[in-house]
Amino acid sequence: MQRILQILTAGLATLAWLVAAASLATAAVDPETPSPLADSYWHLVEFQSMSDRIGTLKPEDPALYTMHLAADGTVTMQLNCNTAQGQWTAEPSADIKNGRFAFAPLAATQAICPPPSLDERVAKDAAYIRGYLLKDDRLFLSLMADGGIYVWQRLDQQTLVPPPLAPEDGGPRNWQVTLHSGVLNLRQEPATTAPILATFDRGTILDNLGCEPGERHDWCYVQPLGGGPVGYVAAEYLQPAISPSGEAMTGPDDSALRAGQGDFDATGSIPCAQERGQPMRDCTFGVARAGGGYATVIVTRPDNVTRAIYFRMGQPIGADTSEADGYPEFHVTKENDLHFIRIGDERYEIPDAVIFGG
Repeated sequence: MQRILQILTAGLATLAWLVAAASLATAAVDPETPSPLADSYWHLVEFQSMSDRIGTLKPEDPALYTMHLAADGTVTMQLNCNTAQGQWTAEPSADIKNGRFAFAPLAATQAICPPPSLDERVAKDAAYIRGYLLKDDRLFLSLMADGGIYVWQRLDQQTLVPPPLAPEDGGPRNWQVTLHSGVLNLRQEPATTAPILATFDRGTILDNLGCEPGERHDWCYVQPLGGGPVGYVAAEYLQPAISPSGEAMTGPDDSALRAGQGDFDATGSIPCAQERGQPMRDCTFGVARAGGGYATVIVTRPDNVTRAIYFRMGQPIGADTSEADGYPEFHVTKENDLHFIRIGDERYEIPDAVIFGG
């Protein structure tokens, strides 16, 4: 019975959205009543529940909860460590300061944000919002059946919604593509008219090379994890990538610098071989770790020359090869927790414990 009620509730919510959308589509063609919410930016102030048990809930940091109601009817939300995307419609009343409002079902990412967090509540309640009121640069979105009111404060995009930070400024080291359908375009310049260099599917991990504001989007300069074309993607379709240790790593990866200075977190030996057909032998190593699977391993080869191997997000992504080496091919396979790495004829076996510790 409970499952039937859930299905009926979902069906009624979808029907309500379709009715609202059909009505608002008619209103949208009337140039005399343009939406006062088109292309507006907001951050969440509080949720006012009608239940005494819940009361008023405030976000731990309003800057973590932002909403862009784009003029084309799309909505993009930053909800703590998650993002949500979908459609919105509004039908203003005669004075345009209030009226009907509805979100289509939102597609939201599912990362576990540090508590306390309102991300799940906001994403869930969006389907039940039915009206809006504009007052003193605040937007009041009311839930059906007097379920509560979300209060949003207007933002100026350029001055109050800064673009995401580069790692050097405390931003995430890597992004994950979050768009819920289609592909994300990598562009040559930070503009929707710039040539497309590549496309990325949902879930693709990208290196964060810095971000900058644009006229309609913030743009992030990125490169696929492990190498590939470099260009710009719209920041609203990115979220901080969660490392294998379960957290989004921020700040620069200083492991290569520390390893070059001999500042190691651990030392030991691993199997390695330098020449084709040569049997594996124990080779000494030192590892400098930067957390979350970011590490640089320095191995002393049988000829007493060192080789640096770089790891990001727990994956080996390259080595310090040079023109003198002939830039040998870098190839990796993994079995259980052991990385089998080939650099030309060189062979290395590096377990996860070297990268993550323990």
